[in-house]
Amino acid sequence: MEDLEEKEFIFSVGTARGIYSLSTEKIYTLELPEAAGKSIRGTNKGWLLTLGINSETKLLHPLLGHQIWLPYLSICSKVTLSSRVLQDPTIMVIHGGSLGFARFGDQEWKKVESPSVVPFVDITYHKGKFYAINHVGAIFACNIDDGYTSGATGAPITSCPFNPVDFGSKYLVDSENDLWFLARIRGVKFFKPPHNMRVKYRTTHFSVWRLEPTVSEDGHETISTWVQKHDLGGKAFFVGLNASVSLSSSGWVRPNCIYFTDDISNLYFLDGGHDMGVFDVERGTIEQHFQGKSIHPFSPPLWYI
Repeated sequence: MEDLEEKEFIFSVGTARGIYSLSTEKIYTLELPEAAGKSIRGTNKGWLLTLGINSETKLLHPLLGHQIWLPYLSICSKVTLSSRVLQDPTIMVIHGGSLGFARFGDQEWKKVESPSVVPFVDITYHKGKFYAINHVGAIFACNIDDGYTSGATGAPITSCPFNPVDFGSKYLVDSENDLWFLARIRGVKFFKPPHNMRVKYRTTHFSVWRLEPTVSEDGHETISTWVQKHDLGGKAFFVGLNASVSLSSSGWVRPNCIYFTDDISNLYFLDGGHDMGVFDVERGTIEQHFQGKSIHPFSPPLWYI
């Protein structure tokens, strides 16, 4: 294929999607008619969220072709499940900067009421609760009532220890019952006329922190503090337009590394598809995993795990 020879892979807008395998370093084509013409977000439990132009919203298992209807959504930036699909999970989403949740069979998304006045940017499920971080770095714990009859509340518990400026990104990661915060720093250059529709951007670094609770003499947790780390405890984190995931290292998954995709939509759709790589937390270096561009008119690349 001509595109592959040029190391630029343009994803089909038809029934096929391109998949790049980290283990084989090869590109595969997967027939996925259920996702044709839809944008996709990745979950933390092996399913995808598909959004149609008519706001039809479903969970899709891309290997089995199984689909599960969810309440309608017109937009969604992140989605996280509390458990595997067979265990009737609670599904938490960020839509339009707000938090919403639902379960299978619900007709609408219930809103999470919180004092946050700025958009939320990431969510994770940690120790039986959903946690969310907003644009200015405030972190909220979401409390859903036991009867699941009303909505939920989001209470601020802490703030992130480092707030990346401009086009930086923030992620929350649950890893072996620890809560981690990642700050992604990008360098951005906008071109002047007549090339003002072009922009160059590249991830330059990640700042990594772990929330460590302080335990009192009677054994109760008190105020937690963020501690900057220069390793991930031997794990690997995967971040992007999917729920952030922690994996044990293996033959092809490198320990203490952050695997990232090009997920900043307002730049991706302008001149993106290239800001992907592997950040080695111990060394502070970045290497590419996919050598080329990943381009799609309305569905940027994400991790499927």
